[in-house]
Amino acid sequence: MKRIFQRGLWLIAFTLGLVFHLTAQSTQMTIYMYDGTERSYEMTESDRVYFEDNESLVVEIAINAKTDRINLADIRKITCSETEGVSESTGKSNYFFPNPVHNVVVFPDLNGKETVHIYALDGRLVKSLEATANQLIDISDLSIGLYLVKTETQTFKMIKL
Repeated sequence: MKRIFQRGLWLIAFTLGLVFHLTAQSTQMTIYMYDGTERSYEMTESDRVYFEDNESLVVEIAINAKTDRINLADIRKITCSETEGVSESTGKSNYFFPNPVHNVVVFPDLNGKETVHIYALDGRLVKSLEATANQLIDISDLSIGLYLVKTETQTFKMIKL
């Protein structure tokens, strides 16, 4: 159980890093401890979250040179929420479907021909293509997992089954 929880935390850390890299915005991260206390961090793209020796989560906040090391066994839950950045309601319903995806995805609201980038959670660009509205995009070559999809105007989370 502890190993599964550690993997989940690892995915969160990489997701945070990639999201900061893609959006260059601010995110509020709160770590809830088993003893009932909480630690909150206002994080930007220059901050880091990573694991040290598979026993500690390290949070480095660059603006005040603060570093916290938190024992993984003490962490109950971690939440993140965007505090500034691209609004999800832009007057247009930018989205894609289906999600979760098996082999084909469609972006019905693209403006003309747009570049679509698909990133793995470790930050690698795994697919990049030009697409138009309602075009069927084949992603059968991607492994099962969670991806971030970035169009010219939006960033989405995509689950590949």
